[in-house]
Amino acid sequence: MKRYLLRSLKYFVTLCLLFVALVWLKITYENLPLTMGQMMQLYFSAWNGWVMAVVIVVMSATYPLFGFVTRKTDGDITADRQQIEAAMATTGLVLKSADDNCLVFRATGLQRLTLLFEDEVTVCQQDGELILSGHRRTVVRATIRLEGYLVNKRRDE
Repeated sequence: MKRYLLRSLKYFVTLCLLFVALVWLKITYENLPLTMGQMMQLYFSAWNGWVMAVVIVVMSATYPLFGFVTRKTDGDITADRQQIEAAMATTGLVLKSADDNCLVFRATGLQRLTLLFEDEVTVCQQDGELILSGHRRTVVRATIRLEGYLVNKRRDE
């Protein structure tokens, strides 16, 4: 629950900053004779500003529900380790920690910032399957690449 609230708060702050940046761009590029405070007052004096505020709150509250996933694929964490690491490397992830049953990968550089430091992807072994969990976009990309590498490995064997 703590992680969910932290993720929601991160996305709330990010969406608020995006809204403020868009308002600033509007003032700047349309040469409006208004200050940022006046523009915000103007937005929130109308119904549209309050709708935007509600949308930001709802999106930030629900994003952790649909922004993070778990995917399964056939494989073995020890036998297919080379393919797992290759798939993660092409996705932009590097191995940060490993144990007998799980591998933890993290993004590097700017990709970490774009994912709001929610860049951890775990690969765990469970009943003959590999379980990948983390940020939706990263996990889906990694799963697609991993499945391709595993198919190629089995075809070559």
